[in-house]
Amino acid sequence: LLGYECPRELFQSSPNPAYWIDLYEKFDAIYNEIQDASKSLNKSFGIFNEQTLRHCTSSISHDIEGYKALIARPYESVNRAMPGSYYSDVERTIFLTFVILSEDIAKYDELFQGERKFITFEYWREYLTELDYDELVYGHNRLSEIAENYPSASLGLIRFLYIIILKRMEIRDRSRSVNSVDIIFNFDCIGFTGTPFLDNYPTSDYIRHQREDDIPPSIDRSFYAYTSEELSQDEFENRFSQFQGQNSDVKVEYVSSDFMQESLKIGEMETLKEIFTREQENPKAESRKTTKAPFNAIVDLCGIFKLSTIEDVRSLVLEHFGPGCFHYIYHIDQSDGSDRMLCIKSKNDVTFDEEFYRDLCKRYGADLRHKIFFFVDNRNYIGKDVPYQLIYQRHFKLPLFVKSVVIAHDVEDFSKIWQAMGRSRTMNDTTFSIYKSNIPADMIKGNNGLGDIKTLPLTRLLYTKNCDCKMAGNLSSIYQTLIALYNLSQDSFYYSDDIVNSFIEKMEMTIQTKVKMLEDKIATVVLGTHVPARILEHIFLDKFR
Repeated sequence: LLGYECPRELFQSSPNPAYWIDLYEKFDAIYNEIQDASKSLNKSFGIFNEQTLRHCTSSISHDIEGYKALIARPYESVNRAMPGSYYSDVERTIFLTFVILSEDIAKYDELFQGERKFITFEYWREYLTELDYDELVYGHNRLSEIAENYPSASLGLIRFLYIIILKRMEIRDRSRSVNSVDIIFNFDCIGFTGTPFLDNYPTSDYIRHQREDDIPPSIDRSFYAYTSEELSQDEFENRFSQFQGQNSDVKVEYVSSDFMQESLKIGEMETLKEIFTREQENPKAESRKTTKAPFNAIVDLCGIFKLSTIEDVRSLVLEHFGPGCFHYIYHIDQSDGSDRMLCIKSKNDVTFDEEFYRDLCKRYGADLRHKIFFFVDNRNYIGKDVPYQLIYQRHFKLPLFVKSVVIAHDVEDFSKIWQAMGRSRTMNDTTFSIYKSNIPADMIKGNNGLGDIKTLPLTRLLYTKNCDCKMAGNLSSIYQTLIALYNLSQDSFYYSDDIVNSFIEKMEMTIQTKVKMLEDKIATVVLGTHVPARILEHIFLDKFR
């Protein structure tokens, strides 16, 4: 129904028309949101296999019980580099599952092969008459092949699988959630880029001994720079230097990624090829006329290349740079996060372990960094370290990354961009191109290439915006903090929620009553118990200080 006017008359026939109208508007909003290429879906979302079903209660994840035990986990369906996660949003999961079925049906080839024998003659007659029934039910052609050869049958095939998937999703109505101690520690004490060790938490002693005095400040905000302070450039650079720590000489060039809006309409690999070309044509590139590439790392922070495989990247690297440049491609296995090496010549894909690293060093020596192309899909593993960087640097006195190209595009969180730039102890020796969309015109003009990151105006804009946003957290974190304080008042480690599935509650029109009961319970218990009340007071006073 998307793309058409909301069918209000159809919804009026239901017992709860307001819910269905709201649901339609929500689906429409989600659809518009994911049209931006970087707000993408996790590559493995919606695939039913041993890896994606690893959280099932059944030990045999390929059987029917394993499928039925699947819990909708839309947190993994969105780009983790973007703000917000939708951990219990069943409606979003249901919709995104349909989107993937429609746009990337090949992911369901395996599921279809196991279920095609259950297509009834009545279903075939109503939805799939253009196909031969016996061939459809007993044949061996893959789902993606059938959909490609018979486009008009796609909707019927999608409908058949969608019903199966929805039946196999377990929508729980009871849950234990929110570890009280962990939440309090994190939202009370978390800093700009990380959390200190447990022993450093003053809140721990406060809770353990039921103290009622003031909690000492937990966060060092001396390096924060807020927009409202209107700092001079020297003062801003001084604070940013404190944030940098040992990374005092990081050289960066910001590059507009606005061209991706058009290039992605052609294709993802066309976009990657455009990046390759731009980097090689950069007048500051020292290796333009040699067989060595001027850069050897791409960090995709926001999912620009979400539909492309590592084999697609291999083909482009081979075509663009030729067979004599890179010999291997490093990549992250999206199913388990392991480090992999793909041989460009033989296509062998092996684990990148210590033994393999030593073998590469014996063969290439210091020239190893010019033989590996690092393709780091960082959407689901933000801040993940590429192994052996420090070992290589100590041994050869060179950074493993010649130059790193970070695709930030519409990521606004500077801390995530900073993490994507790699290991802190190697940043001073690596140069960076950061591709970012919607860069103000006055911050592009006169850009003379690489510069000290703290002196660049776009760094200041992103950093101060980041500091401004770190004050109170989002609604989700505030709610979790309240629940955690409620747990403490009840001497409970977990919270047993009466509102677990808003999807069901809204359909059954019970959500408003339960929310009001929850509000009254939290207000009475948390604010009426001295220790939780003082902790909450401390959190908000400290964050809005």
